[in-house]
Amino acid sequence: MIFEEDFKIIKKLAETQSCTGNEANIRQLIIDLVEDYCDKIEVDVLGNLFCYIEGKKSGSDTKKRVLLDAHLDEIGFMVRFIDKNGFIRFSSLGGQNARILPGQNVTIHSSSGEEIMGIIAEKAIHLLQKDERTKVTKIVDLFIDIGLSSEEEVKKHVSVGDYITLKQECYALLGNNRIVSKAFDDRIGCFVLIRTIMELSPLKKDLDKDIIFLFAAQEEIGVRGATVGAFKINPDFAITLEVTHAIDYPGISKEKHYDCYLGCGVSIALGPNFYPKLTKALIDIAKEEQIPFILEAEPYPSPNDARAIQMTRSGIPCALIALPLRYMHTNVEMIEYKDALHAIQLVKSFLLKEINFKLD
Repeated sequence: MIFEEDFKIIKKLAETQSCTGNEANIRQLIIDLVEDYCDKIEVDVLGNLFCYIEGKKSGSDTKKRVLLDAHLDEIGFMVRFIDKNGFIRFSSLGGQNARILPGQNVTIHSSSGEEIMGIIAEKAIHLLQKDERTKVTKIVDLFIDIGLSSEEEVKKHVSVGDYITLKQECYALLGNNRIVSKAFDDRIGCFVLIRTIMELSPLKKDLDKDIIFLFAAQEEIGVRGATVGAFKINPDFAITLEVTHAIDYPGISKEKHYDCYLGCGVSIALGPNFYPKLTKALIDIAKEEQIPFILEAEPYPSPNDARAIQMTRSGIPCALIALPLRYMHTNVEMIEYKDALHAIQLVKSFLLKEINFKLD
């Protein structure tokens, strides 16, 4: 594939509006993209999507089952209250940065199936008191305006509990290597899995393992989809594809965090959450194939699906590959296209190799 073809997929994934608990649209898009490449596709009650590629290579006594995971949900909001003048109050789904919300375009996904445009609004700067100008308006005090003037009018279209997502175009910057959008956490991980499915499907005869691709629901509110999905699959090994903070912009100290930047390749995590032999196998492949990577120390349970997968059943050996991402949980998240290609190369190479280490 070339950039133009990949960008079409990335743009569709990023612009699709499907927040935690309301993942049907993004799930169906992924099904449409991969169904011709998979041996089997399943959806569970939480909204997880499972895509199977069955290895055909003979010679191994027992075929391994490997789980590849990326979450398909995004952060969003829910309608909490509609006031008498038709202004909509809302609550967060996932971690939101209240400082960037005023002025955002949103879509309310009505329970009737209607999609309603609105804006997150607050007082004009001219009307703010002096002390208000230095404060961030709390989410509980923000409101959405859909252009109607009464509670009765709004309730013909919107109900308490309706989901809300940011509306944002996905676009490439100069040079076509850096791409900006909402929801790259974790739609870029989904892209890596989709491309891996497309590239591995014709190579099934060379696979000595079965691969299950889990596009997990509800990560943003507590890794719920991966908890259920990993229990269902019970794989021999698992790799989570995620994003990590690129901190190559003003105001962030590498000494306080780590050295991660757009274009560094992939981040491979180290820490008690991750199985050392599996992590070492990924590092060895990256070195052999000259795939650029950084090591990221993760001394605590990882803030993503990997922590749930590791603790499933009697424990699942797990590793974490992450793509550098600027401005996480905003509507202008930025990735570098080449980093995604490196992630695809690393995952594909790992899956095509024999797993030559034994569990401790």
